[in-house]
Amino acid sequence: MPATEVTTKAASAGPAIILVEPQLGENIGMVARAMANFGLSE
Repeated sequence: MPATEVTTKAASAGPAIILVEPQLGENIGMVARAMANFGLSE
């Protein structure tokens, strides 16, 4: 597979949102709301 195909597939995947040891449930809710505001899902 040419490098351009790999780059294109990775770029179309979108950003990854990762929470590392969230302290409160509210943190998860705020991130979910922010993701929804920008049209992101799972």
